[in-house]
Amino acid sequence: MLTPGTILLIVVLVVAVVILTSTIKIVPQGFNYTVENFGRYTRTLEPGLSVLVPFIERVGRKINMMEQVLDVPTQEVITRDNASVAADGVAFYQILDAKAAAYEVSGLENAILNLVMTNLRSVMGSMDLDDLLSNRDTISEKILRVVDQASHSWGIKITRIEIKDINPPKNLVDAMARQMIAEREKRAEILEAEGSRNASILRAEGEKQGQILQAEGKREAAYREAEARERLAEAEATATRLVSEAIAAGDVQAINYFVAQKYTEALAKLASAPNQRVILMPLEASSLIGSVAGIAEIARATFGEESGPTIPPRLAASAAGPPALLRPAQRCGRARRGRVIAMDALIETLANYGWWIVGLVLLILEVVVPGAYLIFFGIAALIVGTNAFFVGAWFDWPQQVVAFIVVSAVCIYLGRRWYGREPLKDEGAPLNRRTGRLVGREARLTEAIVSGRGRVAIEDSWWSVSGPDLPEGARVRIVGADGAVLQVEPVE
Repeated sequence: MLTPGTILLIVVLVVAVVILTSTIKIVPQGFNYTVENFGRYTRTLEPGLSVLVPFIERVGRKINMMEQVLDVPTQEVITRDNASVAADGVAFYQILDAKAAAYEVSGLENAILNLVMTNLRSVMGSMDLDDLLSNRDTISEKILRVVDQASHSWGIKITRIEIKDINPPKNLVDAMARQMIAEREKRAEILEAEGSRNASILRAEGEKQGQILQAEGKREAAYREAEARERLAEAEATATRLVSEAIAAGDVQAINYFVAQKYTEALAKLASAPNQRVILMPLEASSLIGSVAGIAEIARATFGEESGPTIPPRLAASAAGPPALLRPAQRCGRARRGRVIAMDALIETLANYGWWIVGLVLLILEVVVPGAYLIFFGIAALIVGTNAFFVGAWFDWPQQVVAFIVVSAVCIYLGRRWYGREPLKDEGAPLNRRTGRLVGREARLTEAIVSGRGRVAIEDSWWSVSGPDLPEGARVRIVGADGAVLQVEPVE
């Protein structure tokens, strides 16, 4: 049973606790509390520990002083060009004056929200759709300026207002897409037309300059050709005048020299025709010889060489020009002499270059059919041909054949000695023929050498290698072999 003293003590303790809780207030960081004295605002409590007068002062409003965000719901807006769009946004605000926020407006968030929505419809409704879609920053700035000015008396600061989405109707979006496509196609066609025009202009300018330069070149060529013809005519006139003066002075050899020169030039032009390989000459072969003999006689007569060998009557007769008619026997004799001369020329050509031709043919056959020892005969033929070319005056055919046999025997002997010599022995472990040919070659590792073992690819084969640890792709040189394992070292 509780005694009256105990009950009184408990009541006193409860009253003391109530008085303490209503007197001592702890304000958290980011908040401000307003203090009312019998319902009238007296002061504002800052964050921390504060003491109130019991039964007289009490906490009126608890104000959040941190920056807060307010979501603006979607609004249907009709633009200045009668396009219906849906827009929403977000607003950021911060309370700067707790007293004004608590006692100057009722329902602060609702007031801010309605103010933002009203100004959002007002600002967006005064703009065209194209400006609305491309100037979101301008819309946000206008709404922010108006709302901040209107809410300044509430003790708050509107820090930012952002437009989240602007959604035109689907048919309007499709129309805008078609408009954009048409605009881009128009731009592309304009650029293509401008490019074609510029290309045509440049092409025409190039053709114009080319024709001008071509015309100037033809004019210059015509001037030069006319000047050349003039000089040639002057030279011909001078030559004709000198010959005429010589004839007038009684020197008949001048006209003979002139006629012989023209005769020889005409014969050379006839022989050098590009569209013929066989020339049927209606002249004697001795006519040209006679012409040359006549020229020599003219030269001797000109320089006063009266003594010396005389021209045979037959050649002297031919110097006056080709005979009118030859007997068949004479034509056959001259044809046989022509064939003999051609055969002598062929033999002389073979004597100079025949061994070289034989040597080249034998070398080619050795390449086609290897292992037939034709290379030694080919080398011998080239050596004999070179000696015959430089010392052909006393190196006749029998001597050339004997030299070819001797040189061929020497080449075969030396070749067999070369191919039959013993291969070099390696100082290391014994190698088979294939691994021995790989010593000294360089390659890249296809597998890294780890713990002294790796792999390398050479031609079409894979080989195991041993050596110092190296990464994959490192370049190594083969220095030896141990059975089927190649010994390598890195290439610096």
